[in-house]
Amino acid sequence: MDSILYGQADYYYAVSRQILAGLLDKGLITEEQRDKIDDLNRRTIFEKYPSIADLEVRA
Repeated sequence: MDSILYGQADYYYAVSRQILAGLLDKGLITEEQRDKIDDLNRRTIFEKYPSIADLEVRA
């Protein structure tokens, strides 16, 4: 039986947002680039990993 670790997507997405904030603060990316990357991260992370919302749906 596979163990599903709910909340992985939420954690990975939070980490990705922290990284983007650091890149923006250092002037390595623009706000527009941050927004585009954030959107892509959100879509791909939540498609690949289980989130807390998935657990609520299964209950």
